[in-house]
Amino acid sequence: MPASLPGQSAIVTGAALGLGNAFARALAAEGANVTVCDVREEVNDLVPALEEAGGSAQAFVADVGVAEDVRRVVDGHVERFGGVDVLVSNAGVWRASTATDDLDKTLDDYDFVVNTNLKSVFMFGRAVIPHMIAGGGGNIVHIASDHVCTCGTPYLRPHEDTPNCPFTGQGPRPTGGGPDMDLYDASKWGINGFTIPWSKALKEHRIRVNGLCMGATDSHMVRTFHEQNPGSGILNNAMRAEDVAALMVELIAEGPEGRTGNNINIAVGHPIELPPPGSPYIYTEATA
Repeated sequence: MPASLPGQSAIVTGAALGLGNAFARALAAEGANVTVCDVREEVNDLVPALEEAGGSAQAFVADVGVAEDVRRVVDGHVERFGGVDVLVSNAGVWRASTATDDLDKTLDDYDFVVNTNLKSVFMFGRAVIPHMIAGGGGNIVHIASDHVCTCGTPYLRPHEDTPNCPFTGQGPRPTGGGPDMDLYDASKWGINGFTIPWSKALKEHRIRVNGLCMGATDSHMVRTFHEQNPGSGILNNAMRAEDVAALMVELIAEGPEGRTGNNINIAVGHPIELPPPGSPYIYTEATA
């Protein structure tokens, strides 16, 4: 089967480990030239694997919450590959924070979590959009969280059809995380504030903007959250990063006429598949 993205170029943030690593590999396997970045030095180790897949690749050690680093990554990508066709804003962190934390701790936590999870989405988007407009289009994929939607959204299947869902027999998964996740949830909910307006503003430029609302995936972040305990119920049911990456490629491969402004929930125990475009659970335009 021929590659679906030959000659396209992509930037993937937070690609040293986990989902970002899988996203970069999947894009390279489909013929894309890929720039990856991460605060971890290990991101450099990914380049040979990406080039072995057939495309060209480069890596930057960069903090996605720092404007100068964002410029360095995007400018370096454009210099090497001539434009930007795909941006996957994947970089994300978690740290416990709750309403009763004192102000000093909260301010430090805010900078750590929000700069990485939300400010980076804003900065990378603003940096690549002019290049996508100049190139005649592109795809922006935001990695959000299932904390913003119930399991099965945007199409709520009866739980009888999803026996592996942890909430079978209890109704859909409640929105939001736990009481010690206020900053994490705020950062992930905030991403939608870019997904929907950008999808409207950029549609005429043939730039599609969508979000993947991720449930628990077997990744470094989830394992750290659960103290590397393979016996955790979450880890037992966690999804494979490679399967999510395949769905991401399928989303991008829809092409310029594909969906935009959609938040696609990828929930534990539910099929990892694209819902029909324009699901009634997603509104991007006013309706009568």
